[in-house]
Amino acid sequence: MRIIALVLLAVAIAACGKEKSPVVPTAPTAEAIGAELATFPQLLVPISTQTWASMRTAAASNNLSGLTADRYPQPYARASVQVNGRNAVVLAAYTSVRLAPAQVPMQVMAVQQYLRVFTADTAADLGGVVTPQGHIFFTRAQLPDVIIGATKAGSSFEDMTYSVVRGTGR
Repeated sequence: MRIIALVLLAVAIAACGKEKSPVVPTAPTAEAIGAELATFPQLLVPISTQTWASMRTAAASNNLSGLTADRYPQPYARASVQVNGRNAVVLAAYTSVRLAPAQVPMQVMAVQQYLRVFTADTAADLGGVVTPQGHIFFTRAQLPDVIIGATKAGSSFEDMTYSVVRGTGR
């Protein structure tokens, strides 16, 4: 009995000194990304500098038809990031004015509205959303499954009323 107790004690002591190998997190599925996006009530998409200037000109001339960003050739600003040593164009969105760059004019959109804008913006390689927990990126190839995930999670297909806000972040 003593021998068995000593063996068990030795095994227990040996196990205490071993470090467990770290668990490598797996990337979320595209549907999981869509479900995560669906948790946000709105997204804020930066309006391009050229479009903003055109909108201001339209406002000054009282041209009400020229006051929405979607009436211009490149309505939304794009960012560029390095992916595997290559530049990738990102259609960025923010979940809060506090996360968005200060004073940047942005259009308020529903999640599905943003996904449709990304679908139409063939110059953008990636969709990117800045959240309080970090950045969410997805590729154009993942887009159909992201849309499915957002739809299954209850994301509305209804567009938000056109409005412009400015970022208050850094």
